[in-house]
Amino acid sequence: MKSFSRTLPLLLVAMLFALPMYAQNGRLSGKAVDKDGKPIVGATVSIERQDVPQRVTARTGNDGSYLHGVVPAGLYHVYLLGPNNQPVDGAEIRINANLTATMDFDLAKPRVMPGASAEDAAKIEAMKKAQEETKLAFDEGLVALNAKDFATAAAKFQIATEKDPTQHVIFANLGEAYSGARKFDEAAAAYRKAIELKPDEAGYYSNMSLVLANGNKYEEATAAVQKAAELNPQQAAQGWYNLGAIYTNRGRTKEAGDAFQKATEVNPQMAQAWDQLGISYFGNPATIPDAVGVLEKFLQLQPTGPDADAAKSLIEAAKAATPTGFKSERQLQQEKEAAEKAEREKAAKEKAAAGKQKKQ
Repeated sequence: MKSFSRTLPLLLVAMLFALPMYAQNGRLSGKAVDKDGKPIVGATVSIERQDVPQRVTARTGNDGSYLHGVVPAGLYHVYLLGPNNQPVDGAEIRINANLTATMDFDLAKPRVMPGASAEDAAKIEAMKKAQEETKLAFDEGLVALNAKDFATAAAKFQIATEKDPTQHVIFANLGEAYSGARKFDEAAAAYRKAIELKPDEAGYYSNMSLVLANGNKYEEATAAVQKAAELNPQQAAQGWYNLGAIYTNRGRTKEAGDAFQKATEVNPQMAQAWDQLGISYFGNPATIPDAVGVLEKFLQLQPTGPDADAAKSLIEAAKAATPTGFKSERQLQQEKEAAEKAEREKAAKEKAAAGKQKKQ
């Protein structure tokens, strides 16, 4: 028993000295985003130890985040690798035992990477300066735009595009500023550049359609709003309605009617589109009779409200302006289509009945 009691303390001391040997690892985590702030998925993060030759890697997930749970404590150079396995961003970091270190990568904020040459460091510093100047010009442009100082806003956004011609948001705001200044050709050019940089943004096509319409480029405006509708069907009716409003303001009642008609086809529950379509029919004596049914549809959807009484008055005016028995070309076409449809249905029924009789 005495021997055992003397040995036990020695074992405890040995264990106490040994325990830290199993706790010399730390962890490294972070997130990688591109210049637009979107997660970089499936990228390699290279974790390179500096005091001894050692390298481990991690991969970014769907949200751009990564984690390496077992990294020996020490000083590291950590790089985000691009598609060609070349570093696109990186920094030095110390990883401590039992702690989680964090290293994020944001390609919109370049850093001078460890081991970079003086030339590369100078390029990064120049890039950072350009980004700061871009942000300053862009922020000043937004202030001017919100104040409806469109000339100043356009000048500031133009500076920002020259500093960084890769940002679609800057060109989109430049387009809005030019539009506010009624420089529609310049606005259309800015939106085209924004679309070139981000071709899947429906809003850019929709906004471009309006400046094109204001610039009397009606076919191009229609094509632009059609593209916007393809990219975002949920906003298609509003896009056609907005285009119709532009045409109305410019006295283009035929084009306005076509746009409002499209809006009602895309969204038959859009009451205001029916109302404006009916009003557009008064732009041509031949289409006035068509306003009756259209405005009645509007009243079905919106029987009360500030426009209801006006719609009722227009219906009476349309009826009064229509000679007894008169039918517009649109009504005649609709009746013809209905008759042809009835004839096809009748023929189909007769064919089905004959086939059934033959089987019997």
